[in-house]
Amino acid sequence: MVKRMSVIVLASMIFLSGCLPILEREEEMIEVEEENEQVVELSPEVDTPENYYRSVLYDGSYPHGEGRGFGNAVVDNRLDLEQLEVGLTSIASGHFDPDTYFFREGHFINRTEINSWLMRYHEEDNPEGLNPALGEGETLPDQEESRPRYISHILEHNYLVENENGNLELGGIVIGLSLNQMYYFRERYEDGTYSHTYEVPIDEETMIREGQNIADQVVERLRDPNREDGMLSNVPIVIALFQEQTRDSVVPGRFVASAVADPGKSIERWQRINERYYLFPSNEASNEQRVDTDRFLKLREDINGFFDNYVGVVGRGYYQNDQLQELTIDVPIQFYGKTEVIAFSQFIADRITQTFPNDLKLQVYVTSVSQQESVIVRNPNEEPFIHIYR
Repeated sequence: MVKRMSVIVLASMIFLSGCLPILEREEEMIEVEEENEQVVELSPEVDTPENYYRSVLYDGSYPHGEGRGFGNAVVDNRLDLEQLEVGLTSIASGHFDPDTYFFREGHFINRTEINSWLMRYHEEDNPEGLNPALGEGETLPDQEESRPRYISHILEHNYLVENENGNLELGGIVIGLSLNQMYYFRERYEDGTYSHTYEVPIDEETMIREGQNIADQVVERLRDPNREDGMLSNVPIVIALFQEQTRDSVVPGRFVASAVADPGKSIERWQRINERYYLFPSNEASNEQRVDTDRFLKLREDINGFFDNYVGVVGRGYYQNDQLQELTIDVPIQFYGKTEVIAFSQFIADRITQTFPNDLKLQVYVTSVSQQESVIVRNPNEEPFIHIYR
């Protein structure tokens, strides 16, 4: 599907500094407008069990969103970033059918706005801040701890749909609000050095309540008639709240709630999301997911029986409504030869079929010190697929 459309290109140059959101305004902005005839097309359709959205391409290129790379500066755990992005498309699929809607990174909240929205509110310096103003206390650490920052990142996705004229138009917006369950901060001294890292835990109910309040403000700002000439008032806006994990976590965070603001309306009702990741083996998994833990330990025992030396097998299980949906297993080995890797991969494929239910998605990554050796994938109710890296 290829379509041509006349567009106005707006080129902006915005200078920001530092790794964290800052209050400094752009030093220079250059705007150039010119008429371009632009080819709009879709990425090729590939049949996969995940049924991923097809992406919108402009002149054969993938259009990066306004907030590209911003999450790396404000979210500590890369696993959180990956789950936020991929999980947000999964939530979107419940509102925008992947067979008729097409994906584009966010273009309506610009980078400068993301920066100011994530900062603390200040009546004069930053009235757009979505995080609360500093609290009470004699010292800065006291003020930070008494009123922590709740939101760390805003991720916007756009979903386009074909209209009656055969052109693509905006069909909906999905916003992910990434929230802290642990707020980290450091105090900067006059000599330019920093204090140790302070940690402020935020209980889940407080985090969700504050996230919902922030969501109301984000929808109101997007619905502003001065933004995009009021166009965003005519499409649904889906908001999802994501709870980040702690910095050192080896499993990602999770979505905890979502809501939709129908065209021209604000958010009326929130729906809780019951999902979670568990690390195998771990005390938490042993206590709360005993059956799946026993299956994992049986697989690990079989794997270690294949080798003369111990292999440290680790798994990450994804749960929805307390049911295991997907299990990813990492198996680091000492490489002795490719034929051994082939035999070992065949062995694992057989064992996962015998050990785990057929409706469970499984992914096993076999690695050596130098490289990825093989991957074994078993989609629900299918035979395992093995790929040996050469």
